[in-house]
Amino acid sequence: MATKILTIETATRSCSVCLTKDGQPWIVRETNSQAGHAEKLTLFIEEVMQTANVTLKDLDAIAVSQGPGSYTGLRIGISTAKGLCYALDKPMLAIDTLQALAFGAIQQYNNPKAAYVALMDARRMDAYVGVYDVNCKCIKTPYFATLEPNSFDELLEHSEIDEVVLVGDAVAKYQENCQTNPLKISTVQLPSSKYLAQLAYEAYQQQKTVDVAYFEPFYLKKPNITKPKPKF
Repeated sequence: MATKILTIETATRSCSVCLTKDGQPWIVRETNSQAGHAEKLTLFIEEVMQTANVTLKDLDAIAVSQGPGSYTGLRIGISTAKGLCYALDKPMLAIDTLQALAFGAIQQYNNPKAAYVALMDARRMDAYVGVYDVNCKCIKTPYFATLEPNSFDELLEHSEIDEVVLVGDAVAKYQENCQTNPLKISTVQLPSSKYLAQLAYEAYQQQKTVDVAYFEPFYLKKPNITKPKPKF
């Protein structure tokens, strides 16, 4: 019996749902529209399940992109995943958004000696950064940074790394100033639920579930919430 996991990605402007089978994307529905995650997410879940002719009860687990990313987007995705897990009594898996983004670039290039750098836009020249090897293992703990022309030169000082691959929606604004060489730019810009498939399957096999009641998004940087001015 194949392991079926529903993966949910809403950390950015991408709203994406994938029904996976044994770690492989099966049916995907997604859009890169800026708004409407709450309405589209429910619709996409219904569509992938109907297309596959399976029910939510047939799922083995539900996986969600845990962040970093949009405060609102993360809350929508995680709240939806929690609701499904509660209602169906299914385990919940949380996958790092930057890791999943890097996985998309690894599938594209698969250079065993490259460092895969996931860059998610955090406004201005700031970005959420994650650095991974060809096995999608973390080389450097995800961090928040202001991008500089030589931000990733230090990676090439390691003998096992001969190339840097940049991936994500912050690459375009950084590319003009970047001086790191040799360098490749992935065409993968946004996270997708299909990039969670293999990572979620591995987490499920290793029983790396999260506590549905207490799990919170991984913001990396505190959300910037403005309070309304008092009225007099």
